[in-house]
Amino acid sequence: MQRRTVFLVLGGIAIAAVIVVSTGVLVWRMAKRAVTTQVTQILKPEEKTIDIETLVTQVRELNRLETASMRVMHASTTTQSYKMVPNAIAGDELVFLAVGDVIAGIDLSQLGPHDVWRSPDGTVNLRLPPAQILVTRVDNQKSRVVSRKTGALRRADVNLETRARQNAEANIQREALQRGVLTLAGDNAEKKLGELLHTMGVERVRFVSRQVPTGVR
Repeated sequence: MQRRTVFLVLGGIAIAAVIVVSTGVLVWRMAKRAVTTQVTQILKPEEKTIDIETLVTQVRELNRLETASMRVMHASTTTQSYKMVPNAIAGDELVFLAVGDVIAGIDLSQLGPHDVWRSPDGTVNLRLPPAQILVTRVDNQKSRVVSRKTGALRRADVNLETRARQNAEANIQREALQRGVLTLAGDNAEKKLGELLHTMGVERVRFVSRQVPTGVR
């Protein structure tokens, strides 16, 4: 009876030892596999592929990108007169002070697949359309008629102020062009789009062959 008990105890110890060894081997293999996987992930180069056509589509969805704004003040005098009649009798004069805004940017709908390409080093090259005036508007709340003089023998021209506003709008746009609003819009467009493309996963962006703005659409 005692011998049988001894055999049972020894058998139990042997089985426990086999279980412990097997478990240890399993744990070691799992740990080794986990370490190998982590090392592989660390040493494996990360590869990114950005489809150029998709990039163009995503950028073009922005359509018109406003990148520069200027507020301009303009004063003008609009006069109607007759050669043979003094202005005090038949003249009409209006002094108009206009305050307006000129907004410039680029029309990204003009961007095509030929305007975006990738260099061998992975740099994405982007050729933007030229900057243009997108909006010119007179601020009606800030603009006003400073003075109006009408001859004693005539009625005031009801359309004179309208023409003065139209003239002011054209001059406000001309002044903004002279101050370089298109150059500013082009530079800001490159900055904004560069930041946008970085968020889309593009690490290196180069803007090339941007036309120098010379006029208004």
